[in-house]
Amino acid sequence: MLRYLVPFHPKRHPHFFTDVLVIGGGLAGCRAALAVDPSLNVLLICKDGLDNSNSVNAQGGIAAVWDKTDNFQEHIEDTLTAGGELCDKTIVEHVIKRGPAEIQNLIDIGMKFDKKSSGEIMLGREGGHSKDRILHANGDSTGRELMRSLIAELLQRSNIRIWENTFALDLLTAGNCCRGAIVYWKKHCEKELIWAKQTILACGGMGQVYRETTNPTIATGDGIAMAFRAGAEIRDMEFVQFHPTVLYIAGSSRSLISEAMRGEGAKLVDRNGYAFMKDYDPRGDLAPRDVVSLSIVQHLQKTNTSNVYLDLTQKPKDWIYSRFPGIAATCKRFGIDISKDKIPVRPGTHFAMGGVAVDINGQSTISGLWAAGEAASTGLHGANRLASNSLLESLVFGESTGRCASNAAKIMSNDYGVVPIENRPLPPIDPALQVFQSIDLTDIGNSLKSLLWRTAGVIRNENGLKSALDDTLLWSKYIFSQQFSNTAGWEVQNMLIAAKLIIEGALCRHETRGAHNREDYPQKLPKAEHTVAVNKNCT
Repeated sequence: MLRYLVPFHPKRHPHFFTDVLVIGGGLAGCRAALAVDPSLNVLLICKDGLDNSNSVNAQGGIAAVWDKTDNFQEHIEDTLTAGGELCDKTIVEHVIKRGPAEIQNLIDIGMKFDKKSSGEIMLGREGGHSKDRILHANGDSTGRELMRSLIAELLQRSNIRIWENTFALDLLTAGNCCRGAIVYWKKHCEKELIWAKQTILACGGMGQVYRETTNPTIATGDGIAMAFRAGAEIRDMEFVQFHPTVLYIAGSSRSLISEAMRGEGAKLVDRNGYAFMKDYDPRGDLAPRDVVSLSIVQHLQKTNTSNVYLDLTQKPKDWIYSRFPGIAATCKRFGIDISKDKIPVRPGTHFAMGGVAVDINGQSTISGLWAAGEAASTGLHGANRLASNSLLESLVFGESTGRCASNAAKIMSNDYGVVPIENRPLPPIDPALQVFQSIDLTDIGNSLKSLLWRTAGVIRNENGLKSALDDTLLWSKYIFSQQFSNTAGWEVQNMLIAAKLIIEGALCRHETRGAHNREDYPQKLPKAEHTVAVNKNCT
């Protein structure tokens, strides 16, 4: 049975056929498209342009065993330790051992990593890592160089078609099989059916459901919401990583201040210049992200202040501006010289560890549907992502989903599994849909962001989460009873689904583990278990 967010009349809308459909133009999506056999047709769609994604904005780098003094086992152990005993060890070993090959592939297609004067690739260290193993480019602009090289390679592939500014509305499913997607092509202001033998979800995270976030405005949980509506298993949504150091200035965007700064010696200090991190954890400034974020929040409560500071002023000015040119430029716009001024920071939403549950190849619980990148729950990150492992994960699972989807598409017939369309609304939409009325979508979005930040942020409790769930269900009742014909309305619907999944997961987890801190359940349970959500209204 097919279902979608908007009324759709197939006789009035065009059809498009492709072997592999990739939804998402970040690192995972681009790597997946490149892994498809050149004999097959690929359609890659992205909500905005290829130059706007979390991947492009990535500062820190890619974690990989590259130096002779490093080894796979230490990287594996660092990942398992950070993951709060919820990582899948098989997946961790698989991803980390694939790291060097993926780095070499990037070098082969023209990516330029930062190098020492000797010509060797320069390696940095970030919180939770026991060795220097972070490869970076252009100082703190790794993502931009990474995506430049991948996009250049994409554009040379004659079998890959790219549609920018294309919003994926919903997946086309028949039974437990994905047949493609319904998309809204902004260029022509029309909806289109994309029939695909195999579909890969790589449309990023859901950071925009929180008020304080480093994510771009496009990160509204679209892929997770689509997969949930289609009946795919969604896992561990309560594990949301809050990056400890996000620029906090009134009127500024919440720009990420890379963890690499602390790896290079920057100290977290309070308004009195006191370096407080050792008071909360013996690893100090290089503790894993969940520990540092919680420590900052606790110190803010203790000192009754709104932010702390990151201090790198002990380093030479020329070195600072060479190593962190992007951060220096961002701070300069607000009158901050990072070579002599402390940077005001506080935690902000950064990464979703949960998402569409997939196996070692990236296959979801729906036939023909794959997922990679932040939209997926692979088992690598567990309860807390180790710094710079996400780009590595996107490379490895991007490659495997592209390759495996390609192999599956090759043995399918060319009828694309086309089935009749049934024009019915999505649960939990009321049977009698109303035409879009005067609803302030911006206000709904802002209210949701504030609600999640207050109740499902760094510190959580049952009363706050139950109140948040009540509000979310109330808003959903009238938002899902509306007919929208614009991306703003569809995004709010997706954000409400993502928010509900986060809140419900957080309510179910009666413990503190990794990035999930329950002040009413401060202990970790003896057995680490996953939370799973499946839409029972999808049949």
